Amino acid sequence: MITDVLQLVGKHRGDGILVDSNLLLLYLIGRTNRNRIAKFKRTQAYTIEDFDLLDRFMAEFKTLITTPHILTEVSNLGDLHGQERDGFRAWFVRVVEESREHYEESRLLVKEGCFRRLGLTDAAIAALARHNYLFLTDDFDLYSTLIGHGADAINFNHLRSRDWQF
Repeated sequence: MITDVLQLVGKHRGDGILVDSNLLLLYLIGRTNRNRIAKFKRTQAYTIEDFDLLDRFMAEFKTLITTPHILTEVSNLGDLHGQERDGFRAWFVRVVEESREHYEESRLLVKEGCFRRLGLTDAAIAALARHNYLFLTDDFDLYSTLIGHGADAINFNHLRSRDWQF
């Protein structure tokens, strides 16, 4: 497992990584206020240590790959208030500006076999499986679909069980 993860990081370091919505939300909440992670309703399942791991992991890659569907979900789920909202949106803008965004029309995505099981955002992610990216998710159904499509994917829950040094 350790060797596999390190090999995938090495293989995709220059190509980019796609991080699913839940983890990207964790990343942005943690960047905004790491102490908010356990208190924010949509990141309560995570810890500050999870954020630190995710932050170190994402730093290994040249490019963050994303979709409009992921960005819309993260923007909508990051419903903070006051100064935290301003901080979150500032980090969000930075991520958007530094990412490579792939767009596929929703009318095509809903025809994908996995749409009914995964929904629109994850179907858009699965549609990118043909690209040479690494996918990071904590969603087992999405992870299984990506692996089934022959994509390189890592389940974040597998990373959580070790103290990784990248």
